[in-house]
Amino acid sequence: MNKNRLFFLFFASMFTLSSMLFAQDAAELPGDPVNGKKIFNAQCGACHKLDRRMVGPALGDISQRHSMEWIIAWTRNNAELRASGDRAAIAIFEEYNGAIMPAFPALSDQDIMDIVAYTIEGDQKKVAVASGDGGAVASGTEDKGMNIWVILGLAAFLVVLIAILVKVKNTLKVIKGEPTSTLLEDSTAFTRVAVRNRKVITIFTLVVAVFLLKELYLGLMGVGLEQGYQPEQPIAFSHALHAGENQIDCQYCHYGAEKGKHSNIPSVSLCMNCHMYVQEGSKYGTEEIDKIYAAVGFDRETSQYIDGYEQKPVKWVRIHNLPDLAYFNHAQHVNAGNIECQTCHGPVQEMEEVYQYSPLTMGWCINCHRETEVDVKDNGYYEEMHEKLKAKHGDGKITVEMIGGLECGKCHY
Repeated sequence: MNKNRLFFLFFASMFTLSSMLFAQDAAELPGDPVNGKKIFNAQCGACHKLDRRMVGPALGDISQRHSMEWIIAWTRNNAELRASGDRAAIAIFEEYNGAIMPAFPALSDQDIMDIVAYTIEGDQKKVAVASGDGGAVASGTEDKGMNIWVILGLAAFLVVLIAILVKVKNTLKVIKGEPTSTLLEDSTAFTRVAVRNRKVITIFTLVVAVFLLKELYLGLMGVGLEQGYQPEQPIAFSHALHAGENQIDCQYCHYGAEKGKHSNIPSVSLCMNCHMYVQEGSKYGTEEIDKIYAAVGFDRETSQYIDGYEQKPVKWVRIHNLPDLAYFNHAQHVNAGNIECQTCHGPVQEMEEVYQYSPLTMGWCINCHRETEVDVKDNGYYEEMHEKLKAKHGDGKITVEMIGGLECGKCHY
C-alpha cells in the first residue's frame, strides 16, 4: 500500500471516529432541548433553576439522580407519587417545607423528556454583568464548540494509532532482519512525510476552514441576540405571584403600553398602592418589601411616610432593548393591533424572574407581520379603513403585510 493511500485512510478513520463521537453525544439526549427549554421556561421556571435551589430543587443534574420513569411520574402528578409511598418524592417534599408542586397532566412523556434534555444540555442564556449605572450588558454565551473530551479522545487515538503502526513496522523489520526504529523517530518521519503530502495538507486545510467558518457564522448570528437574557434585579419581584396567582393585569403596572411608544417601568409609589397594607410576602417575608420601603421612605412600624426622607429610585435592569435604528410603538400594537402582552413577552404570568422570551430580531418581526391577521372586526381603530381594506383585499384574510407592515420606513427612518 503506497503512502498516499495510507494517509488518506488514516484521516478518513479520524473523521469517522469524530463523527461517531458527536453522534453519540447527540444520541444521549432523551429529547429535543430546544422545545424542552420553551416548556421549562413556561411551566417550570417559576419554581426551578438549573443551577440553584428556589421554591424547588435545582434540576441541572436531575437525570443523574433519578430514572426517566421516576421523573415522568414526579412531573406528571407529584402528589400521586408521594401518596404511593415513594421515598424520594416524600424526601423532596419535606426538604422544601411542604411546598406543593402542581400536577402537569397535559405534558406528554415526550414533553417531559424534552425538558430533561434541556437540563442535560444546560442553559445557554446570556449572563448579565452589571454596569456602573445600574444597567446591564451581556457577556458571551456558553461555548457550543467541540467538546474538550472529544479533542483529548482524538489526540489519544492518534497517539495509539501511531504506536500501533510503529509496532507493526518494527515487527516486519525484525522478520526481515532489519534494524528497528523508535516511536519518536517514526513519529518525526510520519510528520515530515505528512507535511509534504498534498492530499493530507488539503484535507487538513479544509477541516480547519470549515470549523472556523462554522464558528464565525454562529458568532455573527448571535450578535445582538439577547433571547433568554435574565439579569438579576435589585428586588426579587415575582411576576408569577403578581400577574399569575393574584391576576394583576399587566397594564395596571405597565400603563404606558397602551398610551405611547414605551411601556413604562412602574414607579415605587404604584407599588405602595398595595404594599402600604400588604407588608409581608408569602415567599420572601418582609425582606423584599423592605427594599420598597427603603426607596420611598416608609416606616412599617408606624405605617407612615418619613418626613423629609430623600427617596431613592430602584435601579431596575432593563431586559428588552431594541437598537436605536428600529422603531417600535407599544400603543400601536396594544390598541390598534389588540396584541396581548404574552405574544411578544411570553407567559410572563408564569415567570418567577422575567427573561427575554422572544428573539426580537428583524426576521421575527417580519414573520409576525406576514402571518398575523389584522383584527378589523369590533376594532374602532379600523372602522374607517375596514371598507377600504375589504374593497382592496376582499373578504379573505388581511395580514399586517397587506396594510404596509413590511415597508422599511414603518420601522426604520
